[in-house]
Amino acid sequence: MTTTLSEPAPATTKTRPKRDRRWLRVAIPFAVLLTLVTGTLIVHAVERPDADDAEFLSPVSSAGIGGRQLADRLRGQGVTVTRETSTTDALASMNSGGPAATLFVTTPELADVERLSRFAALPAGTRVVVVAPTSVAINTTHWPIDQRGDRWTTAVTGPGCADPVATAAGPAAVARLRYTPVNTSSCYDGSLLTVAQDGVTITVVGAEDPFRNDRGGEHGNAALATGLLSQTSRVVWLDVHHRETLPTTSPTTTQPPTIPPQTLPTISESASESASPIEITREPRERPQSQSEPNPLAEAFPSALWATLALLALALLALAVAAARRLGAPVTEPLPSRVPANETMLGHARLYQRARARDASLDVLRAAARRRITAHLGLPADATLADLAEHAGRDVDEVREILADSYPDKDAELVSAAEAVQNLVREITGFEGDQS
Repeated sequence: MTTTLSEPAPATTKTRPKRDRRWLRVAIPFAVLLTLVTGTLIVHAVERPDADDAEFLSPVSSAGIGGRQLADRLRGQGVTVTRETSTTDALASMNSGGPAATLFVTTPELADVERLSRFAALPAGTRVVVVAPTSVAINTTHWPIDQRGDRWTTAVTGPGCADPVATAAGPAAVARLRYTPVNTSSCYDGSLLTVAQDGVTITVVGAEDPFRNDRGGEHGNAALATGLLSQTSRVVWLDVHHRETLPTTSPTTTQPPTIPPQTLPTISESASESASPIEITREPRERPQSQSEPNPLAEAFPSALWATLALLALALLALAVAAARRLGAPVTEPLPSRVPANETMLGHARLYQRARARDASLDVLRAAARRRITAHLGLPADATLADLAEHAGRDVDEVREILADSYPDKDAELVSAAEAVQNLVREITGFEGDQS
């Protein structure tokens, strides 16, 4: 019995058009930079505590962002701490009689600070300590304060003033928001400002770090926070974590009574000789933050961030310049000296393998196969694949798939494609030797 073995069909690979990926050399570095910047912004936003978090600077919270340790320190010094959860209750507690008290406003963006700043809303001798109010909150008040800049993160600075509380605390982490006017009661590069208005002393602090449980032990934070709140025997702690509904009455009905100009207090002449708050009085404002105030984009971020971005830009530029010579099409160069053909072939093969240049490797084999088939069939050098298939008696689609269309994704597919090219040349020319 005779068994006829059929000749194995040439191996085929999946059809995939050849794509130019040289643009990735430029796109990938910028994508990495964009990813780093985006990740930094997301991490910074996640790490920043939210004022609407019930744990944030709450005197009953032991969480890292809470303020229970500060409340315990105040009680240890004999200060009475009263927690109120609304502006109405806080004002009632402040006006309930007794010695002067300190009103501690931890979330000025959520509390009704407009009511707290009205004339005669608080008894004379009251001290108000406000944590990191932004221009949005300040512009709803009648306080003679403005925000003049901010930072990406909180910085540690020295007091730089004669205020006894600040000098006793020393360097502290308060320099995130800065305020104006700058006067003798301005400390920590404008991040702690104290002014007096209508018998009420207002102190704004540029960051919440000194009041937090997890940051109180750093630098002079604890001493500064305790010193600011222990100047009276009673502290009313306004613990608000939801936006309070503002009064719905018209602005004309909420305006304070007009005070004759001659009765308004003036700036104390002794302010320049002591660290006591400067007495400033001005009409309630109904305007946005002045556009003439210095608040450039550069002041919103620390200098280290801009230096890092500049360094990354220079690195990307250097990378683009170094890669620019490789962005064009490959150019054939003659060898500087004669090398045995086998060594040249092996050297090229190793370079292609190291670069994983499967497409280029297959193109070299296909170009050599087309030259050999064209010469064997006696066709011109610019003969098309259709001409080769017609004169060789082969199917046009089969020839095109082996010599043009398909490209490998893996080394095994490259080997199969190379065998298919070799088998096609062998079947058409009958030559069993080297295909180069």
